[in-house]
Amino acid sequence: MIETLYGKTFMILGFQLGVTWLSTVCLIGLFRRLYLRYQVEWVDGQPDADGNLNLDLNWEVVKPYFWTLLITNFMLFLALMFYGTTNLYIGIPLFTFWSVLTGFELALCLISVDENLGGRVLALTALITVAAGLIGAKSGIDFYFLDGILFFSLLLLIIFGFIRIFYSIPRWGQRVAAFFGVVVFTGYLLYDFNRLSAMNKNAAANTWGNAMEISISIYLDIINLFLDLLDLLSN
Repeated sequence: MIETLYGKTFMILGFQLGVTWLSTVCLIGLFRRLYLRYQVEWVDGQPDADGNLNLDLNWEVVKPYFWTLLITNFMLFLALMFYGTTNLYIGIPLFTFWSVLTGFELALCLISVDENLGGRVLALTALITVAAGLIGAKSGIDFYFLDGILFFSLLLLIIFGFIRIFYSIPRWGQRVAAFFGVVVFTGYLLYDFNRLSAMNKNAAANTWGNAMEISISIYLDIINLFLDLLDLLSN
């Protein structure tokens, strides 16, 4: 199976998504333990409408750690893109560490919204990813025409993200942007799975470096799709 580019890519991607999921669940579990057993002051919680515990963190305490986590995550990503795709002995550990930190960030994002919503958002993300994978790889449609459209759409999302940091955006505006993000990253999934399918037919492209590069791209598509779905569906 790993003799093909598909096999190499999905082995790397599946492992890293598993690491991300595990680190997300573990950090949420740690916060639940801190609240239920140790009753630390900066972790609070209350039952939601379904009777599930909904955690609430004191963000004044968490904020410095979150920004440190975000900056470290970004630096790791740059190192991964520059060095990790050419040397697997560096790339796999970097990707794994980056996946752990990404899982921690997802845990904090889920807690800030509603961690009990995570399962439903995860299921929807998986459904969209599988559908996009099948269409992108098997439909016979060349999705390379999306390249420029997706790039400029991503720039708009980044600009909106910076504006959102410094200015208060109405909830309806946030939902519109989140829906736009869902469309954009679904488009990126179509594009990247289509690219993977085309590369898989080229024997010269069947390298671990290419598998690493495209698995990073699909990983980012999935994580961003998850975050935009979470923003779209949350209250």
